[in-house]
Amino acid sequence: MDTNASALPSRRSHPPPSSPGAELETPKVPVYYVSGVQDKDKGLVAIQPLPRGTVFLEERPLFTQDPGCTNSNVLSALAGCTRDEQREYFTLSNAYKSGGKVLPALAIFQTNSFACDDSPQTAPSKQRRGIFLTASRINHSCTPNVGRIWDSGQQALVFRTLHPVQAGEELCMNYVDVLGTREERNAHLADYFGFQCACAVCALLGEELAQSDQRRATVRRLYDEVSMCLKEPTLGIRKAKLALRLLQEERLALYEATFCFDAFQLCVLVSDFGNAKAWARKAWHASCASSGLDGPAARTFKMYWANPGAHRLAGTLPRMVLSGPD
Repeated sequence: MDTNASALPSRRSHPPPSSPGAELETPKVPVYYVSGVQDKDKGLVAIQPLPRGTVFLEERPLFTQDPGCTNSNVLSALAGCTRDEQREYFTLSNAYKSGGKVLPALAIFQTNSFACDDSPQTAPSKQRRGIFLTASRINHSCTPNVGRIWDSGQQALVFRTLHPVQAGEELCMNYVDVLGTREERNAHLADYFGFQCACAVCALLGEELAQSDQRRATVRRLYDEVSMCLKEPTLGIRKAKLALRLLQEERLALYEATFCFDAFQLCVLVSDFGNAKAWARKAWHASCASSGLDGPAARTFKMYWANPGAHRLAGTLPRMVLSGPD
């Protein structure tokens, strides 16, 4: 159940540097099983504790399709699959079943396909998409413990844990942007997937729900505001730190690297390279959990951590000492 929407779009490439070590190694044996999950159809559940940043699933697509594919296109692709694969495909979720306006094979593809393109030059509406029979069983949570990237070298989707996961815990990603209020999130889920979320944060009531909604809405607002503080770096750092604190309270790891990289850029603007290095390191560490060490982000942050003065904004404003991560 992927969708065209996920987290907020990346404002720029968010890098990482040096090595988080063994916690990022790919397990040599299966560490999850597919099972029925309470109030859901099927889901992936951890068999054993998984450290933050563990690669627990690498999956190549069963088949891919161009944007604008038809029901006939999907049926033709399925004809090249085994009987078991065909049967499994037709057990996947269909968000269009009640309306009946989309034929079943295409409806299942639209409900479950993932983008198979990591090029920043390719618009989401033009990305080729694929079906992944195991990944399609990963359910949604508004506090996801799983992140994913498309590995163009391996031609596979790679899934990593964003937080430490306990044995017996369900592995969940986000289908839609999880900032904003519960009402906004569930409206998007209803539109794209035909269900409402019942995760722990959506189950909150009263004042607890109001506080969670406010924290997430504030982070979304700060996402735009921090990037507009290039002439007020001290204010920008304060806003980035507030966003990071709120993300920690909401257990949302998805956006941490974005705000750390913003803080890094504010520091290099005023030639505060000591604090810039600290922010680059924190952004790297956050990115490693979701994207690993080998992608473009990792290479970029490694360069900036080693030499923050290499950034194109370095020294643009008069010198000033800001602050590093808390």
